[in-house]
Amino acid sequence: MKNILIAFLSVFLFCGCKKDSVDNIPIGTIKVDIGGSAYTFSVQAKATRPQVTGGYGIQIEGNYRTGSTTNLSFTVVRPTTITSGSYTEKVASNPLVMMKHCTEVIVPCVYQANNYGSPTNPVNITITEITSSYVKGTFKGELKLGSGSTETLTNGMFYVSF
Repeated sequence: MKNILIAFLSVFLFCGCKKDSVDNIPIGTIKVDIGGSAYTFSVQAKATRPQVTGGYGIQIEGNYRTGSTTNLSFTVVRPTTITSGSYTEKVASNPLVMMKHCTEVIVPCVYQANNYGSPTNPVNITITEITSSYVKGTFKGELKLGSGSTETLTNGMFYVSF
C-alpha cells in the first residue's frame, strides 16, 4: 500500500507542474527572459500585417506595462506569405527579420537594443501557428545596445491576435 501511495504522489507531483509553453499562455501575451530575468509584454500586445511592397510582413509587439514605453517588437518580412516555420536573421531565404527592445528609464526608450546579426546567437522567430485571427510561436536571440553591450533573449513565446 505504501508503494502505491508513493507512486501516486510521484505521478501527481511530476504531472502537476505545468511548464510554460506557447500553448499555456493567454492570448495577448509575449513572454521572454532577457539576461536571465523574466518579462511579460502583455499591454496592447498584438500582431499586425504591415504594408510591404512586393512581399508580406507580420509585426508582433507589446508593452511592459500601462503608460510605459518599455516594449518589445519583432518583424518578419519576405516575398511570399508568412506561414508556420522558422525565420532567422541574416539567412538568404528569410530576407528580413528584425527585433527591437526599448527600455524606459524616466525618459521614453532610453535604452534601445536591436538585432545585429549575432554570429553565435542570431534572432530566430518560429511561428508555430498562424490563422486569420491570431499567431503564436517562440523566439530567441541576441540584441545589441547603442553602448555595444548585448542582451540575450531566451525562452521567448508569443500568442497574440491580429
